Amino acid sequence: MTMLTEQKDDAVRFITGFELKHGRSPSTADLADGQFDGSQATAEYVVRSLVIEGRLRRAPHSRNRKLQVLQPVPVPRAPDGEPLHLVRIGVQD
Repeated sequence: MTMLTEQKDDAVRFITGFELKHGRSPSTADLADGQFDGSQATAEYVVRSLVIEGRLRRAPHSRNRKLQVLQPVPVPRAPDGEPLHLVRIGVQD
């Protein structure tokens, strides 16, 4: 299996943290807003790639929700136990 790219790793971490916090899988719109500057096309592309690679599974008859993480990544937690996810920001010179 290939290693996760940072973008895919961040997406899996976001999906896992979102589910822990909200008790449900994020929609592609949630994922786009949280990780991809609102780009639903990018979020959908990354989700499709992760499904093809066997890292995520979509529930049957579900287009936007019900993503099951098959290969979890660690999700850091705040001192109060809230799950955190990484949001990468540009590096300034």
